Amino acid sequence: MKKITLLTLSAVLAVTLGTTFVSAASFDCRKASTGIEKVICDDAELSRLDGEMGKLYYKAKAYQHDLPTYQKEWIKNRNKECGVNTDCLYKWTESRVTNFKNIISDAKSGKVVNPPKKKHAKGGAVYFPEHGIVCDKKAGFCADSEGIAMGYTKEYLGQAAQDKMMGYVKRDHMELDSYTMSNGIYCDSKAKKCYNNKWKEKVDQHYTNMLFK
Repeated sequence: MKKITLLTLSAVLAVTLGTTFVSAASFDCRKASTGIEKVICDDAELSRLDGEMGKLYYKAKAYQHDLPTYQKEWIKNRNKECGVNTDCLYKWTESRVTNFKNIISDAKSGKVVNPPKKKHAKGGAVYFPEHGIVCDKKAGFCADSEGIAMGYTKEYLGQAAQDKMMGYVKRDHMELDSYTMSNGIYCDSKAKKCYNNKWKEKVDQHYTNMLFK
């Protein structure tokens, strides 16, 4: 298992290399070898938060069965985006902790997060492949904090989805900075907020945090 792309997501208490505090990271800090692992182990609060993420990951995985795939991609993109920047790593990890808590909370409240038999369904799936990006398989697009993103649409939904979306833009002069997803959530990239519907009756905090925070 490659350490830089797949952290061992198990809650392990270990003494970090070159530090005096006890680490609660999601991996064994005694075996930390990459720059990112060492930064996490050397920061007590970041280490604690990483450990919390690891515990929540295992709980959330019971409800969202394709979570391991998304977690691998999340780690890959976090490493690429943050490197050894502590503030960036903290921001990404904190957001991921919130994401896992929401998955668990939704499941416990009776919402079906990702049933096994439907996880490969082509329609109606709105999901976050990574922090700051939302994809809607039914609507046929992906978006980031700036609006509908053709590059991410191609990356996560394929060339055909990108071509179709480009056709809408050219033919209908479609605006890209605001959009309604197939689940009814409306996002406005200029306002940096998502709402429960296109009439903006109520801010949807989960989608707002995942896209714009």
